[in-house]
Amino acid sequence: MSIEPSKPKSTYARITFASTPLGQVLAKLRERYEADTDSDTLVVPYVITCAAYLEAKLNDALFHHALGKFGEEVAGALISMPLPKKLLIVVPVLTEGRYSINKQHFVYERLTSLIRVRNTIAHAKAEFRKLSDENDGDAELAGVPLIFLTEAQRQRQLQNFPGIDLTMGAAKTFSPPEYHEALEKFEKWFFQRCPDRLSKVAMVVHNVNGHWRPDSVHMIKFL
Repeated sequence: MSIEPSKPKSTYARITFASTPLGQVLAKLRERYEADTDSDTLVVPYVITCAAYLEAKLNDALFHHALGKFGEEVAGALISMPLPKKLLIVVPVLTEGRYSINKQHFVYERLTSLIRVRNTIAHAKAEFRKLSDENDGDAELAGVPLIFLTEAQRQRQLQNFPGIDLTMGAAKTFSPPEYHEALEKFEKWFFQRCPDRLSKVAMVVHNVNGHWRPDSVHMIKFL
């Protein structure tokens, strides 16, 4: 009597997108930032959360797309890439190479700036700056409390030791709401329209015969 081979058991999994809760946190941060009359203390957490949302969104999109097409190992490899690389590849990967991100578009410029600011804050380093050479006495006065200095000496010390920047320079290029806006435009103009409604979106570039293709034993780029 023949024995029928047992059927393989089905395996089920659930994907939890990390960008969803971070998006809700961003909405709350925007409300706090706009309502606060002294918002400097909110700049760093707002910007860091924007960057966290960006990476989570890229990871979610790349992992979900690659998991069904190539499997878990390839999906995991994609999201292990550096954040700037993920920002570059997400458009061609999700559109099967038909589009690339427009590097001259304001959304891309703001998002790359956001990544740089995130890295600067996350890897903050001590700053070394020489005292003014205009007066040799500046170095001697460095350890003297301000209350014991003359007005002229105090002014020189304040120039040498400016006040603490609670924003850590995170808002020099773009403000937190401008970074937040870029994330929303990225969602609206790319993720919500991908892959078939991108032809009129300026944020992406249509690749018309712009990739390397094999021709016999040679690689020729058709332009």
